[in-house]
Amino acid sequence: MNEPALLWIWSRLVSAKMADCWVERLHFLGEGRLALHRLAGRPTVRLEAYLPDLSAGHDLLARYGGKLRKVPSAGSVPALPGKPIRIGGKLRILTETEAGTPAHDPSGNHPLSLVIPAGMAFGTGRHATTGMLLREMAALPDWRGSRVLDIGTGSGILALAARRLGATRIWALDTDPSALEVARQNEGANFAAAAIRWIEADLARWRSRVRFERILANLFLMPLLQGAARLAAWLAPQGVLLVSGLLREQAPEVEARFRAEGLSLHRRKRRGNWIMLRFGAPGHCHSTGAPLP
Repeated sequence: MNEPALLWIWSRLVSAKMADCWVERLHFLGEGRLALHRLAGRPTVRLEAYLPDLSAGHDLLARYGGKLRKVPSAGSVPALPGKPIRIGGKLRILTETEAGTPAHDPSGNHPLSLVIPAGMAFGTGRHATTGMLLREMAALPDWRGSRVLDIGTGSGILALAARRLGATRIWALDTDPSALEVARQNEGANFAAAAIRWIEADLARWRSRVRFERILANLFLMPLLQGAARLAAWLAPQGVLLVSGLLREQAPEVEARFRAEGLSLHRRKRRGNWIMLRFGAPGHCHSTGAPLP
C-alpha cells in the first residue's frame, strides 16, 4: 500500500436515493477511493472520497461543496531512526542505521530482529495501523505450519514478521511492482534465502487455490468492504483475519460486513483515530490460545 504521508478525505451528505449517482459521478477518482456510510434513521448517507493530494480535494470542494480534512496515511510513517520497535518480546524492528550492529544478523541468527529502512515511504512499522497488527501477530500462538496471506504488503513488513514468527508458507500481494521489489530486497536483507511468494495482484482479481490460517489486511475501507467475501472464503476453518488501516468511524461498517460473511469479531484495538480488528472463522477457539492446526 504505497501512499503519501498524508491522506485527504473529502466528504458530504447526499441523499440515499442518489448515492449510486454520486458514485458514478465520482468514478473518475479511481477504484477504492469512495465510501458510503449509512446514517441510522436518516434519509442521507455520508459520501467520502480518499484522495492522495490536496489539489484533488480543493477541486471537489469547488465543484460539490462538502468538507475536507487530512489524516496520516495508514501506510506512511515518519522516519524515527535509532529507536527500535519492540513487539511483545517476540519481534524487534530496526532501522537501517542499526544494521551491522550486534542486534542485526542477516544470517537469521538473531531471531527477533527485522531491518526495515526508516526512510521508506510506507510500511516501517511505526504507524499505528502497522504497529497494532504487529503486536496482535506477536500475541497469536504458534505460527509454524500456518499458511499466511498478506494483502497490500507494501514494504513486506507483515509478511516478514510472519516469517520471523515461524511461518514458512507465506503469500504477499501488492498491486505496486515497485513495492514488491522493495519487499524482496527487505527479505534479502533479513533472511539468508528467499521463501515468501511476492505476487503482483489485486485483491479483487487474484485467485487462490488454498485457504489460509492467518490473513493480514492493512488496507483502506473500500478494498476491505469490496473484498470481504473473498477474504472470508479464503480463511481456513479456525483461521484468524487481522484487519487494519481503518479510521474509528469506519470500523462499525467493516465489522458488520465481515459478520455478514460469517466471521466473528474477537478483538478491537484503537490507537488514536485508527482501529485494528481481529476476526475468527467459525469454530475458532480464540479464548484458549491453542495453536492452530
